[in-house]
Amino acid sequence: MHLAITPDFTVIEGFLTGGNRADISVANELTAEISGCYIIEDKGYDSNNHRTYLASNSNIPVIPGRKNRIEPIEYDKGKFSLRRKIENFFAMLKENRRLALRFEKSDLAFLAFIAIAPIKFNLC
Repeated sequence: MHLAITPDFTVIEGFLTGGNRADISVANELTAEISGCYIIEDKGYDSNNHRTYLASNSNIPVIPGRKNRIEPIEYDKGKFSLRRKIENFFAMLKENRRLALRFEKSDLAFLAFIAIAPIKFNLC
């Protein structure tokens, strides 16, 4: 599951992918409609091509470099700390066994339960 979420938990974009797909393989598709924003992503999205793509849409990438990167990457650590809110949201989702183990057969039903989850945690 890949979601583009604002710090106040507004979902901008999202879709499901197979568990065997790397994050970077869908990164450009996920951020295609976003422009003029800070894009906060984890190390799984670190690539020069993706950074160039984000910059071409007037976005500012806030992505730490992978540890095996030859040239260190500068990024705004203050803005990256906002990512903790997103990680906490996913942790709250995983408290629900139905979502953590993905009992739903269809993608639509699964995404519907994800949409309902913020109501349970009073995030709306």
